[in-house]
Amino acid sequence: MSGIIPPRLIQVVQTFNDFGVDTYGIECTLYVPTNLTALEPNDIYTAPADILYKQYEFQKVWITWFVPDLHRLRKLGVFAENETPILARFKNFPEVIIQSYIKVESKYIPDSFDTDEFEVVDVMMKNMYDHEVYRTYKLAPRRKKNV
Repeated sequence: MSGIIPPRLIQVVQTFNDFGVDTYGIECTLYVPTNLTALEPNDIYTAPADILYKQYEFQKVWITWFVPDLHRLRKLGVFAENETPILARFKNFPEVIIQSYIKVESKYIPDSFDTDEFEVVDVMMKNMYDHEVYRTYKLAPRRKKNV
């Protein structure tokens, strides 16, 4: 660590991120997988029901349902042609990882989606120097197996 940017300044910027998500975000229930490392050796044979989740209720998420600016998407590392990307930002705690998912009230969801659950499919880290300031996540509608 070079110390050019003091750690206290990074904490302040992270606090601003948390404040922005708290102020402008919508309420959701966050589900974070807890046993992915244990399932990794049997990855190909793992069923969705094998994944255990820790539930965080009353969390906030800042969702951008549609980003019309392709230049902004490319700066974030998202290259989408035939899909509408859903971008999200969460607070710094709890830590959100790929395969986490959220459940959002239907009143906040555009009519083009027929589900209220959205899964984290990609992580775009941004504004990094010695520390991570915040992350932007790419969401996709969560698919459920028809029984």
